[in-house]
Amino acid sequence: MINKTRSIIGLAGLLIAALFAMQACGSGGGSTPTRSYYLGSTPFFTTPAAFPDWRFENLDDRDLLSVHVDDFLGIPWTQFQNNTALPAAWVNQWTTLANNAKATGKTLYLAVSPLGNRTTLAPNIDATGARTENWAPVDGAGCYPFSSDANAANYQQAYINYVKYVIGLVQPAFFSPAIEMNMQFARCAPADKAAYIAWYTDVHNAIKAAYPQLVVFPTFQLEYLYGTAEAAASCGAGISAADCFPQHLQEALTVPGDRLALSTYPLPWKFNAEFNYSYPTDTYAVIQGITNRKIWISETGWATVKILQSYQHGASGSCGADLIPASIANDSELESYMSWLLNEAQKRRFEAVIWWLNRDYMDGAVAATCPCSGSNDTCTLNDTFYSIGGDSTEVLLRTFGNMGLRHYDDSARSALIDVWQRMLARPRQP
Repeated sequence: MINKTRSIIGLAGLLIAALFAMQACGSGGGSTPTRSYYLGSTPFFTTPAAFPDWRFENLDDRDLLSVHVDDFLGIPWTQFQNNTALPAAWVNQWTTLANNAKATGKTLYLAVSPLGNRTTLAPNIDATGARTENWAPVDGAGCYPFSSDANAANYQQAYINYVKYVIGLVQPAFFSPAIEMNMQFARCAPADKAAYIAWYTDVHNAIKAAYPQLVVFPTFQLEYLYGTAEAAASCGAGISAADCFPQHLQEALTVPGDRLALSTYPLPWKFNAEFNYSYPTDTYAVIQGITNRKIWISETGWATVKILQSYQHGASGSCGADLIPASIANDSELESYMSWLLNEAQKRRFEAVIWWLNRDYMDGAVAATCPCSGSNDTCTLNDTFYSIGGDSTEVLLRTFGNMGLRHYDDSARSALIDVWQRMLARPRQP
């Protein structure tokens, strides 16, 4: 009887110890659960006519602000190459952007790119402030020939001068001098890929020499690493996406960077029976088996409004078949993906997760109709993008245009922002 009583007491002790352990992990009234990473998003812009003109709002939705400038504002290549006066209008744009970003008091992540369309040099801004697209030489694939253009070194120095200038204005804690580098890897000749890596390496080294404490890294597109984004990205016949991924990842890790930063928009995996209609859930375990670089999600999201293959604009174009159906592009699928990602980020000790949009670019109800009707910003924005590049440009806008934490009218996407805010409420403990 004594031994039996001791056994019961022993079991009770184990149970009490287990309960204390659960409390210590945040399952009861003990210590508050923490998160390892920043939560960030990119700002909303004001009106179609002002794009890109960022609005810094809903600041309680994030503790990191992604100032994703990309190639949107162009670069005064000649002025930075020759150290001559910069165009006043361009300077004013950047100065206003930098001052507004710093005034938020948030930790800032600045991302820019030397390439337009990920293949050729970013638009040029001349002395008058005028913008010129496709001004630099390209090869038959539409790629800037890093390996053969005699001016490549001059443009490299101009770009170094440019990034030093914008770093000085914005004063970010984190900086990306190149966005989705591996899209160029897939689309351009091997010689130009190698030359671009070398060109970028010199840029990285110059920035680190000038700003030793600044965290500097390029970003890579995850679906291109898997080889699924387009045919040119694949590793070749007979090589699966799962086998292609570590090959491309090893290549990306040859590029200097203080972090491994990935952009990912995993919705297209849902179309593929080969992947069981689901994005891969072992991605970040694979990464941590290959590198100890801290992981960033530099941009991600999930469309919530169905997208057509084409749209009618007056007498032009037509309302095409579904490209992304409503059965996949919806709030429920978005919430499921975000919940998985944020939990995985904590499990893998990411340093940052950046959701592409804080607020939708378009009114969802209007965006879901074709043809677009009425006098409103949504129709005007889509007309503008259609006029620039036809269906492909408009579809690109629509793909990214309705994945915000908030709807176009600034109301919360309730289930989604609840998931986000619950994680944001946790103290960040790197």
